[in-house]
Formats: sequence, structure tokens, C-alpha cells
Amino acid sequence: MPIKTFVSERQAANLLAQIRWRDGVYCPRCRAESRIRHGSYRVFQRYLCKDCDRTFNDQ
Repeated sequence: MPIKTFVSERQAANLLAQIRWRDGVYCPRCRAESRIRHGSYRVFQRYLCKDCDRTFNDQ
């Protein structure tokens, strides 16, 4: 799907999130599912892993 298909950055971010997190959001470092919301960056939700204390986004 070409990038020109998307009207906004939010649409592109939503598609990426659906593809990457189809089994649910987990920490990419330690694979733990225990996380809390930790602000946002642009249109991306930030998370804090409760096991390894690293932050990541849903991009």
C-alpha cells in the first residue's frame, strides 16, 4: 500500500499499530505484557514496561 494512500499521519500510524500489535501490545525488549500508558509522542501512544522499566510506543 503506497504511503500516498493515507490522508493523515494518524491513519498510517493506526495501520502500523494494527499490523505490529495484532496479538496485543507487549514490551519489545522483554516481551512482557505488563505495561502502563506513559504519555504520547505525536500521534503515537507511549508505554512504560512494568517489568524492565523501558518505554516504547505503539508505532
